[in-house]
Amino acid sequence: MERVRHLFIINPAAGKHMDTVGIQKEIKTAMAGRNEPWEVMLTRGSGDAETLSRAWAEQSSDPLRIYAMGGDGTLNEVVNGVVGYDHVSVGCCPLGSGNDFVKTFGRENWRFRDLRSLVEAKPHTMDLIECNGRYAINVCSVGFDARIGLGMADYKRLPLVTGKGAYLVSLVVTTIQGVHRPYELELDGEKLSGEYTLLCACNGQWYGGSFRPVPEAQPDDGMLDFVLVKGVSRLTVASLVGKFATGQGKNYPELIQIRRGRELKVKCDRMSMVNIDGERLDADSLSFALSAKKLPFLLPEGVVPVGSNK
Repeated sequence: MERVRHLFIINPAAGKHMDTVGIQKEIKTAMAGRNEPWEVMLTRGSGDAETLSRAWAEQSSDPLRIYAMGGDGTLNEVVNGVVGYDHVSVGCCPLGSGNDFVKTFGRENWRFRDLRSLVEAKPHTMDLIECNGRYAINVCSVGFDARIGLGMADYKRLPLVTGKGAYLVSLVVTTIQGVHRPYELELDGEKLSGEYTLLCACNGQWYGGSFRPVPEAQPDDGMLDFVLVKGVSRLTVASLVGKFATGQGKNYPELIQIRRGRELKVKCDRMSMVNIDGERLDADSLSFALSAKKLPFLLPEGVVPVGSNK
């Protein structure tokens, strides 16, 4: 009989007050009496979670459950490490500052943080977005939002600049540089080129902390929800992005197009920052595509995506 193995990957840098000792005690309590091998590993820097998860996936032939214990970035790394390994299931224990993907599961998302519920969870098949060889389980985007969010990292390095300060600096600089840019688009074979403020591919419902452009998005329905925000002036961008962020796009079809599909090909007029579950990719040509590969994702009992009919 195959034995199930458990690997808990903790990102000590996630969140503001990570208690790695306390978390490890919780893991020990959750695994007590299960008679299944388990191990805890701590990341030391960017990319470690992906490297560790891939190494374990390659070395194990038994069913393996890997728990990403951090934020959305840690989850993204684990996902990219195990894509294509059918014997591996991924769990998410949200310990980061944003934890956007689990918000898709509404009020019951607290169960992801309950380790007893998580280690007993059953795998559920989730869709993935593929972008230039990288994978996302939640949201990908390019344009105004990506330039602000990903550009913050550059300004956080400045002396005396806080996280909120870095956001404001990035917002001002990005706005001055220009709100919209020209893109050549192809959505499932249909050409839709023009000036756009931002382009977004949603598998999950939330990203960027408070953005929920498509509240109806389902991460397991075999489709992606694309949001194409037309180019607008600097004076109106705040209002437009506000409507986009709160899922009101369908009420403004002349400015915000919401389309369901499988692939959006994008050609930019320059190298651009691309958001992949909050991680940065630089490209001037890209594709947001529904991946043929799926992810066994651990859903605690009673947890389903908001709006799911399953």
